[in-house]
Amino acid sequence: MQSLKGQLLIASAQLTTPIFARAVILMLDHNEEGAIGVILNLPINTEITDLSGKIFDEDFEWSKPLHLGGPVPGSLTVLHTLEEYADQEVIPGVFVTLEAETVQQVIRQRPEPSLVIANYSGWGPGQLECEFDRDSWITLPATVDHVFWKGDRDVWKAVMSQVNARKLSEIIGLKSVPADPSMN
Repeated sequence: MQSLKGQLLIASAQLTTPIFARAVILMLDHNEEGAIGVILNLPINTEITDLSGKIFDEDFEWSKPLHLGGPVPGSLTVLHTLEEYADQEVIPGVFVTLEAETVQQVIRQRPEPSLVIANYSGWGPGQLECEFDRDSWITLPATVDHVFWKGDRDVWKAVMSQVNARKLSEIIGLKSVPADPSMN
């Protein structure tokens, strides 16, 4: 089994489960025991300031939207670029913090770029592989730009365009394709 840690798990057009439809998930871990990831493109109508005094014992203000990482209840997770607060590096330059005290320290820093995420997406042993057999997911190596998407287009559409360009280049035998074809 090849680990999908650091890969994007992109919902195929056929996947219509409400929380996962058009989801772009960053895989945090994947091994024989299962898989864990967080949805990157599901902000909710809650700001980090709204958590002040409810989850943490202190008041703070940060008008950053909270994201929903998936259907599995869990503690807050922060994706960021501050190595000194990292529990692990997911891809080069992108770190994840899961431990509650350290999450609070990161939130005090208000780092940008960052994503603050509640809950996660999880799969038991072999479950994700079965979903691949049903063509529910497509993978793409994650980049810092994917994780902290700032583009004008919907991130799902953007990564699907990259997947389709990769498939086309494989079909016609191109050895390399520029990241931005308009620069060709």
